[in-house]
Amino acid sequence: MSHSATYRAVLFGPNPIAAGTEVELEYIDGAYQDVVVLESVEDTETITRTYRRGRETEEPIPYRFVEEDVAEDDGEADVPN
Repeated sequence: MSHSATYRAVLFGPNPIAAGTEVELEYIDGAYQDVVVLESVEDTETITRTYRRGRETEEPIPYRFVEEDVAEDDGEADVPN
C-alpha cells in the first residue's frame, strides 16, 4: 500500500462552476480537508468559491458548493447611501 500526500476529489456545484470537476487535494494532518476554498480572477473581479466535503469515504471524495463571494479589484466599496 502506497501512502500518497494527495487524494482525488470531485467538486459539484452550479454549472459551469464545478460540474463534476475532478481535482487532486493534499491531506491536512493525515486527514481529508473539510472545506476547500478556490479563488479565480475573471476580468477585474476576484471570485472565491467554497466547497464542503460530503460523507462519502471512497475516492474521489465529493465536495459540494457552499457559497461564492465576488470582489471587484477597483477598490471602491458598494455601499448604498
